[in-house]
Amino acid sequence: MSEEDQDDMPGRSGGLPAWLLPIVTSGVALVVGLSVGTLGTWLLLGGPATVEVPRELTQAELEAACAPFVEVASTELAVAREKVDVLRSEVARKEAQIADMEAEMKQRNERGAAFASEFNRMKTELEDLRARLTQAEAEKAALVEELQRTVEQLEQTEVALERQTELTDIARDDALANKWSSFVNDAQLEICEKGNRNKLGKCRETVVAKLDASMRDRYQHCIRAGQEAPVMRELAKDEVMPRFGKALDEEDKVTKGWYLLLCDPTLPEADGLADLPGLRGTEPSSGLPDLE
Repeated sequence: MSEEDQDDMPGRSGGLPAWLLPIVTSGVALVVGLSVGTLGTWLLLGGPATVEVPRELTQAELEAACAPFVEVASTELAVAREKVDVLRSEVARKEAQIADMEAEMKQRNERGAAFASEFNRMKTELEDLRARLTQAEAEKAALVEELQRTVEQLEQTEVALERQTELTDIARDDALANKWSSFVNDAQLEICEKGNRNKLGKCRETVVAKLDASMRDRYQHCIRAGQEAPVMRELAKDEVMPRFGKALDEEDKVTKGWYLLLCDPTLPEADGLADLPGLRGTEPSSGLPDLE
């Protein structure tokens, strides 16, 4: 291409550059399209729309308009307040109940601890008592067995003692009889000292006759009472008869002046031979072993 041809092309002179032309064309087409669309829309809607501007409401109108809402809100508020009061009262009641229950639980825990301590103490005492009871029952059984043996021994001893008592009574009676016989013989010898055989025989017969059963009983009473054994004495001249003296027979010349010095008849007799003077050692042997 020659230089002249190049000078005739658009953009080579003082006009718009070639690259800007499509952009300008697109902008113009967009503006025209918007204008046509706006006009069409206005025609379809019947012309321009009327816009109302709201006025400000008065205080009365506002209160009248808000009254239903205020009443509902007030009712709901009253209900809410009542509900709050009820719930507060219920909460306070529950809190008081819980406080009482906590105090009761504390007391129960304290009582429970005390009860447990007392229970353990009583259980220990019960175990100790059971042990002591077992020991006491064993001791009782041993004592019952020992008692049975003792009863058997006592029964045997009772029989032996009955026999011994019989022998003792016999021995005591024999001893008293022997002492009385010895006393009578001694009295004969004291009173009948002189004379021939016949005279002495009659004298002794008289003495024996004067020492009758009543004299014997008085004599044996003195022995059983543990007093001094009676003695035969001759009353001296101008001598006063002793208090417990018993004359043999003042009318008989053989026994005149002779008396038996007895004991106090009011004293009781002794229970055993061990208390009788002159009779100790006369108890018969029972043959029983000594009982501890």
